[in-house]
Amino acid sequence: MKLNVRYAYPCTPERYWEMYWDDAFDAQLQANSTVKRELVEETDAGGVVTRKLRFTPENELPGPVAAIVGTKKLVYDQVNVWDRAASVMSWEVLPTFLSSDKFSAKGVFKVVPKGPGCELQIDGDIDVKVRFIGGQIEKQIVSQIEDAYAKMHTASVAWLEDNGTANLA
Repeated sequence: MKLNVRYAYPCTPERYWEMYWDDAFDAQLQANSTVKRELVEETDAGGVVTRKLRFTPENELPGPVAAIVGTKKLVYDQVNVWDRAASVMSWEVLPTFLSSDKFSAKGVFKVVPKGPGCELQIDGDIDVKVRFIGGQIEKQIVSQIEDAYAKMHTASVAWLEDNGTANLA
């Protein structure tokens, strides 16, 4: 299943990334999130930052799906590799609930100039190879990702306005 998310922001791509990596902004996002996120590992090799995060959603899977998958929650790790110069972050999900031959989720997270501001572009492919319910799991994952980015967009624009950084100067 394809994942395509687009949001416009009232700032430059450079300012977007500054906000994205800001500890205060991150704390604000976490305070209002329905998905617990913890940093597992981080390295910074000059122009490339690699981060491994663990995500635990509050929402549980529907009973029949949980019974087949063997878990009530879709807990997963995500590895993000951010190339500062290219303004692109690749991401890959490493599930704790299925083996890698049954699950694949990866893509790119880009911030590009657009009009007077910038646009966040998230593209990816989610593939769950579980008979009968793979499509349901894919839909649940895509829905959770879309919801998370919708909330992040609202919080991001508010944060930019509150911090006097929504201007493009």
